[in-house]
Parts: sequence; C-alpha cells; structure tokens
Amino acid sequence: MEYIHPEDRAAYLKDIEAVFSGASTRHSCQYRAKNKYGDYVWLECKGSVIADADGKPLVFAGLMTRLDNQNKYDPLTHLLTNYEMQKYDFSTGNGAILLLGINAFRKINNTNGFLYGNKVLVALSECLDHFTDKCDRIYRFQGDEFVILSPDGSKEALCKLFHIVNDYCNNIRGLKSFSVSAGLVSYPEDGTDFNTLMSNLEHSLEYAKEQKSGWIAEFSEKISQRHLRTSRLHEALTQSIHNNYEGFELYFQPILDAKTKKITECESLLRWKTPEIQDATPYEFIKILEDSGEIREVGYWVMEEALRHAAIWQKKYNNISVSFNVSYIQLLDGEFIDKLIATAKELQVDPRLIMVELTESCNADDTKMLSLQFDKLQKLGFKIAMDDFGTEYASFGLLHDVTMDVLKIDQKFVRGLIREGNKTDMAIIENVVNMCRQLSIQTVAEGIETEEIQDIIRSIGVSYLQGYLYSKPVPAAAFERMVEGERR
Repeated sequence: MEYIHPEDRAAYLKDIEAVFSGASTRHSCQYRAKNKYGDYVWLECKGSVIADADGKPLVFAGLMTRLDNQNKYDPLTHLLTNYEMQKYDFSTGNGAILLLGINAFRKINNTNGFLYGNKVLVALSECLDHFTDKCDRIYRFQGDEFVILSPDGSKEALCKLFHIVNDYCNNIRGLKSFSVSAGLVSYPEDGTDFNTLMSNLEHSLEYAKEQKSGWIAEFSEKISQRHLRTSRLHEALTQSIHNNYEGFELYFQPILDAKTKKITECESLLRWKTPEIQDATPYEFIKILEDSGEIREVGYWVMEEALRHAAIWQKKYNNISVSFNVSYIQLLDGEFIDKLIATAKELQVDPRLIMVELTESCNADDTKMLSLQFDKLQKLGFKIAMDDFGTEYASFGLLHDVTMDVLKIDQKFVRGLIREGNKTDMAIIENVVNMCRQLSIQTVAEGIETEEIQDIIRSIGVSYLQGYLYSKPVPAAAFERMVEGERR
C-alpha cells in the first residue's frame, strides 16, 4: 500500500475489498504507483476470483499493466514520452523538429538480443542528451525512434546535430557501430498540431531510410505527394484483392540452359494495374503489400496461379519448370507450405518441376525454421532457390544454414562484367560458381542483356541464363508462343 499514490488508495481499497468480500468476482482499477526511481506511474490492475464448489474464493489471479502512454518519463531512457509531447502547443512560435530512427534496429535486436538492443537505445538517448542544446526537448517517441523538439530553433541546426549524432553512433564504447536516419520539419510551415507534424516526420524518415542508410530528409512537397500516391495505391490494391484479385496478373520470364540456350524453365513475376493506375512498378506495389501484411493473401494467389500454369505446361511441354517468389513474411505463415503441397497435389503438378524462390526483401531471422520448411518441400521433390544472391540480406550465412538447389546471382554483378577494368564482379561470380559446383548447387545468372555478357557468363560455367537478351517478362500466352516456336 505504501507504493500506491495517497490520492488513489481509497479507490483501490474499495475495488479490491469488493472482490475479497464476495460482492464482486472481478477486480479492475487504474491507479498510480511509485517505481524504483521514485516516480509515480499509471497502472491498470485487472483480476478475477475462482471459487470452489461451495462458492468460496479459491484463487485470485491478477495482472498489472503499465500504462506507458500516460507516463511523463520513459522507464528505459528516462526521456520525456510521446504522451508529454502531445501536450505541446505548436500553434504559437516557430521551431524545428527532428525524428531519429535507428537503421535495421530489428536486425540488431534479433542478432544480439533485446538486452543489447536496450543498451543501444540508452546509449543513443545519452548521446542526444549530451549534444542537444539545453533549450531543446528530447522525447522517446516509440520503439527505436526519438524526437528532438527545438523551440525557436532552425532546420540547419538540427541537420548539423543529426550528422554529429550519426558519427558518434559509429564509435560508442562497448557497442558495435550502428547508424540513424532522420526526418525533419519546421512549424508552423509544415503543420501546427501534433498529428500533422508527426505524420510529416514519419513520411520523411521513411523516405530517408529508403534512399540510403544514414540519410536525413527534410519534409517537402515531393515527400507529401509520394505519401499520397502510396495511400492511393494501397487503397486500390486492397480493392483489387477484395474484387477477387482483379488487376493482378502473372508474367513469365524464360530461363535458358547455358549450354544449349534452350528454354528449360520460367520465373513467375507479379504484375498489377487498374484502369486508373497503369504505372505502378512491382517494387512499389509489392513493398506496400508487405508493409500492410496483404502480401500473405496475394502470395497464396501467386502460388495457385503459378501452379495452375505449371499443370498446363507440364502436360503440353513435358519438362518446363516453373518458379515463383516467396517472401520470408509468407514463410512465417505456418499454413503456407502445407497449402502449397496440397495445391500441387490437387492440380496434379509434378513437384520436381516447381521451384520456390526465397526473395530477400525481408531479413530471414529464423534460419532454423526456413531449413525445416524447405527440407519438407525438398523431400517431396520441390526445388529451392535463393534469389538475388549478393544483396544486403542474401548471404553466405543463410546459404550455410539452409540447403539450396539453385542460387541466382544478382544482376548488379552480372551487368558490371563489361565495365572496363572491373575485376571485382568477375572474381565474385567466378568464386560463387566454383563454390556452388562443389556444393552441387546450380546457378542462374540474372540480368543478361548483351551477347558480350552472355559469352563471359557462359565461359565462367553458370548453369542457366536469364535476362532481357532473351525476353522481358511476358504474359502466359506470349511465353507459350516462345516455347512452341523454339520447339518447331
């Protein structure tokens, strides 16, 4: 009782007494209690009584929840909270606001553990406290994001602060180097209320992270229009999904045997457009689907469509293999693999002519889970490929933990082969191909656009070829004409 705020003790005692006297079976009360720092924080306590056969109280079980959004100070960093920032009056005066976010913080947590992640958050908060002016206010906004509010301050000053902080993050004693990105606004120019300013800051931070790790982006009309477009695309995508995937279509890009230059397989690639939206790129709309979680629904549709075409082509052409992309987000869905196996069986598809490509738009944290999922498929004959090998997350570590049948060399290495004096890409591809040969893994070179690149790739010993030199991704009917024309 000594920890409960004196003004809240009567309400607490009244509620808990009703439970233990039998007048009520449920306890529900909000009150303030003192934490280890001597500060009062808001708690919500809920509990229930379980009675015996005679109706006498047998067990009382309760749960106290910290109502952090009502606390003045963040318990980890001791900085002011988002709740306190909402009280600030932005309608008067002039100032600037910086929103900082730690790059790849999820990966930092997953690789090193949450305790280490907390150390990073504390170290950054101490860094901000050290370098900001005394008149500036620092807030722990949410997760790995921090806000610096500079009343009467300038964007230029906060931009300078950002670069100082970013440099400091690379040299914090006891921690591995990390970086931050930021969004920047001023008021009243970019808004006069909390919600508008924070929305503009979030869009700016997101834009900065997409451009390059360690960037700062000042809110602008371009960022505003980009956000409006993203919202418009998301709304249209959701409508397409609800209308039985209207506007979605699979295109197919041929993959050739490097020795014979004959089509042996194809990659299924998602396309989407509506009468109102004709210019959305796959990179653009797939990212929106992944961010919203709707990639799960669309992923099932892609899988079923790819298998439906595979069933037709296996009967017509006998040995054409079909691949389709699966993101790590989809594989986290425990039902996806079982659904894939059941659909292939229902459509009478030979799994030996189906290849699942793991895309690397998301970091594969749980490689053990991936290994178990893929092992289940491989035992039934399905092939597993790692797409875009050599990009940020597709790594030798993943290759070490997960058995692959095919490795697809990212096109940025392939296209660089004809740059004068470029020995790096050649060395990388040669070593990857030699490694895969020793591991009995087949290789696909993506992004072949010229005869010169094709000849170099074939001399290295890559297994398969893919690129615009042979064909762009085309609709199913056009792909069939290519196969039939080649066979004639």
